[in-house]
Amino acid sequence: MPANTIATAAKIGLAAMGLTMASAAFSSQASNQAAPAATAAPAGANAAAAQPAAATGTLDADKIKQGRDLFGNWSCGACHSLADAGGTGHVGPSFDGDKNLTKAFVIDRVTNGQGPMPAFGGQLTDQEIALLASYIVQVAAK
Repeated sequence: MPANTIATAAKIGLAAMGLTMASAAFSSQASNQAAPAATAAPAGANAAAAQPAAATGTLDADKIKQGRDLFGNWSCGACHSLADAGGTGHVGPSFDGDKNLTKAFVIDRVTNGQGPMPAFGGQLTDQEIALLASYIVQVAAK
């Protein structure tokens, strides 16, 4: 077999291998991006989270205390005003009397942050974030 035929076959083989690797990487990336949508909560669960606390039930005294403790222990009151927790901050929005807050909104902000608000996802558990959001929405609506 002539040398140029071998060289051509080698180049085709390398090109095919490169395409295969690129295709595999793209498929892996696409499936990783699609995974969160597959594990997302049903629409009905999100609908409840988007309602004000009065529409989704109230926390008992123990859960309110736990929420207040989270608010204090994570220094939320350094930036946010919330009388129930003794928060007097002026950097972030005041929660007192804001009847438009929703649990879904608070969960998103606490988890992902935005602007000067840091993200706490990965530092607090999903359950702690949900409890904190329920607490804020419930006591701020008073």
